[in-house]
Amino acid sequence: MLKELCATLLVLCNPILSGFDFDYAKDDRDHFVQGIAECTIKYNAFLPEMERAVIILSIAQAILESDWGESRFAREANNFYGIIQTDPTEPHIKSLNGNVLLKTYGNKCESVVDYIELLNSSSFFEKYRELRIKQVLVEEVNVFSLVDTLDAYAEDPKYKAKLKDIITSLLEDYSLLFNP
Repeated sequence: MLKELCATLLVLCNPILSGFDFDYAKDDRDHFVQGIAECTIKYNAFLPEMERAVIILSIAQAILESDWGESRFAREANNFYGIIQTDPTEPHIKSLNGNVLLKTYGNKCESVVDYIELLNSSSFFEKYRELRIKQVLVEEVNVFSLVDTLDAYAEDPKYKAKLKDIITSLLEDYSLLFNP
């Protein structure tokens, strides 16, 4: 809880992240990818190397979870990662059936920060963190191996395969961004 509070305060009080947001129009995939990438890069700059998000994975999960930013949760709540709100007294948006509460964010980058903090702090993602540290130490990140550690992120049994397909497409469509 303390780490989440510190992350929130960092976003609100840091002049680089405070108010930083991005815009994209319907079907404007380029600006969506660029915006998620910029938010990820800006927050990564404040983290130790071992805790930094893998940019292409951050983008791929935002694409998959929010349908390229077109989902109701993305549009109405700036929630690009399907992050659930467990405290009903905190800002949230209800699923259409009312069974699930999802977090609401003041701007788009807050969603990215919360996603990174979730991967860095939740016990569900210990394997992810262990593998990321090993990969950073040998200076060879394999995003597809990291995806294999995300079993707990979604209930969809095809989630990891879908994520890998998106990553493959991103590597092809945005090769200059990921392989300069």
